Amino acid sequence: MGKRVLGAALVVVGILSARDVGAQAPAPPTPEQIAAARSLGTEGIEAAEAGDCVRAVDRLTRAEALYHAPTTLERLGECQISLGKIVAGTESLNRVLRETMPTNPPPAFLAAQARAKKALEAALPKIGQIYVHVDKPADVTVTVHVDGELVSAAMLDVDRPVDPGTHRVDASAPGYRMTESTVTVAPGKKSEVLLKLEVDPNAPAPVVPPPPVAPTVIAPPTDTKPAPAPAPPPEPSSGNPKLPAYIALGVGGVGLAVGTIFGIMALGSKSTLDSACGADKGCPASAQSDIDAIGTRATISTIGFVVGAVGLAAGGVLFFTAGKPTQPNVRAWLTPGSAGVGGSFQ
Repeated sequence: MGKRVLGAALVVVGILSARDVGAQAPAPPTPEQIAAARSLGTEGIEAAEAGDCVRAVDRLTRAEALYHAPTTLERLGECQISLGKIVAGTESLNRVLRETMPTNPPPAFLAAQARAKKALEAALPKIGQIYVHVDKPADVTVTVHVDGELVSAAMLDVDRPVDPGTHRVDASAPGYRMTESTVTVAPGKKSEVLLKLEVDPNAPAPVVPPPPVAPTVIAPPTDTKPAPAPAPPPEPSSGNPKLPAYIALGVGGVGLAVGTIFGIMALGSKSTLDSACGADKGCPASAQSDIDAIGTRATISTIGFVVGAVGLAAGGVLFFTAGKPTQPNVRAWLTPGSAGVGGSFQ
C-alpha cells in the first residue's frame, strides 16, 4: 500500500513539474486537461502497482494524450512490456531517456529516467525480428499485413522488429490469390517468411477506364446550297489578226488618193503652162511659179502612188496570211526609175 501511494504521489509531482517544460506540448493545455491527466495518471500508477497492467495501460495512455509527463510515460512503457508489447514499451522508455530536462529537474523526473534505463536494458534483448519476402512480378503492387496491421513497403525484405510470439503474415494483390503464413518468433531471435503470389483464375478482369472522349464541337449552321461554280477565266485576247492588213490597205488607199489628186493637179498646171508658153516661144517669167508647182505636185503624186502601191501590196499579203503560223516579211523600195514591194514568209 505504501508503494502504491508513493508511486501515485510521484505521478502527481511529475505532472505538476512538467508544466515548466513548455517545449513538450505544442499548445498550452487547459486546466481541465491537466486535472484529468493527473487523475488518470494516479489511477494508472495504482493499477500498475496492483499488477493490473491492462487497466494501467488504458489510464496512462489517456493521461499522456491529455498532458505529457515523464513519470506517466515511464510507467506506461513498463506495463506495455509486461503485456508482451515489447517494441511499443521500449519506444516509450526511449522517449523518457531522450527527454530534455530543465536546468533543475524535479526528483520525480530523474527517478523516472533511472527507472526507464533499467527497464529498457532488460527488455531490448527480448525484441525479435521478422524478414518478409513476397515472390511477385516486378510490376505488381502487393499489400502485406502482419497480425492485421498494414506493413509499409519499405519494411519488406528487411529485418522488422516484432514482439516475441506467433504472428500471422498475409500478402495480396489485384488478380492474385491471397497467400498467408504463420511464424513463431522466439525472444531475441529472427524468423523469415517467404510468400508467393499465384494468379487467381476466378478474379474478375481489371476494369480499364475508357479513353477520354473529346468534346463534340457543333459547327454553326451553314447554307446547304452548293456554291456557284467559279466563272471560267477569260481567254487571253489576241486582237483581230487582220487588223494590220486593214491598216496597210487603208494606208495604201490614202496613198493612191493622194497620188491621184496631186497627179490631176500637176496635169492641170501643165495644161495652163502649155497655153502660156506656146510651141515656138519661151515661157514668160510669170510662169515660173507654175513650173515649180508642176514639179512639186508631180513628186507628191509619185510618192502617193508608191505609198499606195506598197500599202495595198502589204495589206493584201497580211490579209491572206492573218492567223497563220507564217510571219511575212514585207519590204518596199523606191528609186528614181522604179518602185515596188517584196517580201518573204518565215
